[in-house]
Amino acid sequence: MTQRKKQVILALDTSGQSVSVAVLDAAGDVLGWAEQPMDRGQGEALMAMIQQVLAAARKKPADLTGIAAAVGPGSFTGVRIGLAAARGLGLALGVPVYGATNCEAAAFGLMQPVAVVLDTKRGDYYAQLFDKAGQPAGAAGVKTTRQLERLLPRAVVGDGAERLRREIGCAVLDRAVPSAVAVGRIALGRLDRPLPPDPVYLREADVIC
Repeated sequence: MTQRKKQVILALDTSGQSVSVAVLDAAGDVLGWAEQPMDRGQGEALMAMIQQVLAAARKKPADLTGIAAAVGPGSFTGVRIGLAAARGLGLALGVPVYGATNCEAAAFGLMQPVAVVLDTKRGDYYAQLFDKAGQPAGAAGVKTTRQLERLLPRAVVGDGAERLRREIGCAVLDRAVPSAVAVGRIALGRLDRPLPPDPVYLREADVIC
C-alpha cells in the first residue's frame, strides 16, 4: 500500500512591494520563510529565494505536495512572475497549484472587520472589506480616497494603509503574518476547493506605444 505524502506547501508572493516565500507543513507551521522589499527585479530574485527557503526548511523540491501563489490585485508584472513560477514548478513536480488573492492574504488572521487597501500607484486603491472571520464582506474593486471614507471607521490593512491614514486619519493594522505565509495557510485550508491560480487585475494594464 502506497503511503500518502504529508502536505508540504511552497507559497509565493511577488505581486506587491516585496518578494515573499514560505514553506509550510500540513498544520500551517512555517518551516522556512524569507521576504525581501522589492518592486522590480522579482524574477531574478525569486528562484534564489525559493532555494534559500527550501534549504532552511530542510526540504527538497520533490518533498512539495503543492504550490500556492498570490494572484493579485497588485503589480501586473509581479503577479505574472509569481504565477508563472508557480505554474512552472507545479508542472515540473506534478503537484497542484493554488491561488489566493492579496486582499484575503492581508486580512488573514486578524480576527476583526477590516478594509484591505492596496496602493495601485495611480492615486487610488484596490480595496475589499472583510468580516471578523476573514471572509469577504463585498467584492474587491478600485476605490478613491473619497469612496473609502464612506467604508470606514473600520481599521485598514495593506500596503496602501499608511497613505490612506495620512489622507483621512483612519486606524491602521499590521498584517498578522507575512504575505507568503498567509497565502500558504489559505491554500491549506481549501485543498479540496482551490481558487484557480489565475491573475486578478481589477483594471487594464497601462500600454505604452
